[in-house]
Amino acid sequence: MQAARQLIGDAGYEATSVPQIVDAAGVAQGTFYRYFKSKAELSKAFADIFNEQLMSKFDEAFRSQIPMSEMMPAIIEQLLKLFQEYHDIMPFLEEHSMPFGTSEYAADLREKHFARMATIITRDQQNGLIRNDIPPELLARLGGGVMTNLARMVALEENDQEPAELFMSGRAFVMAALAPQEK
Repeated sequence: MQAARQLIGDAGYEATSVPQIVDAAGVAQGTFYRYFKSKAELSKAFADIFNEQLMSKFDEAFRSQIPMSEMMPAIIEQLLKLFQEYHDIMPFLEEHSMPFGTSEYAADLREKHFARMATIITRDQQNGLIRNDIPPELLARLGGGVMTNLARMVALEENDQEPAELFMSGRAFVMAALAPQEK
């Protein structure tokens, strides 16, 4: 996987072949196919590792029981670190990564994440910290959608702003949208 990551990071997913990967890894082609049925399955394996690390960061934040408004900066900081760590292969992770993947697998991960966010939003609504005129599930999807699009923009370098600045702008937008409504 290290050899594949290096090659894919340098040349891109499409330009990297299984023979190149096994040559760089110093193993036989059969060894590759012992672990992966295809190069696409290798892609999912990388996404699995990325998603596990990402979800562990979210788990830490969710277990903390702090309000969403205090949780978001920590989550954003962890996202930035993870995106920097995987910067070389982010476009390669596009299909299966939880934040912005297009596969059914990624969509399922997002659904679980949105459900967890809705639980926190419900708690914060009950405590008067978040507006309560919109269902928590919808707020989770709206806020998560903004952050998902920002993650995609950063990962695929579809912006001119620094990642930290972009995420903090997104956080400000989401927090303004979640703020309790004045009567």
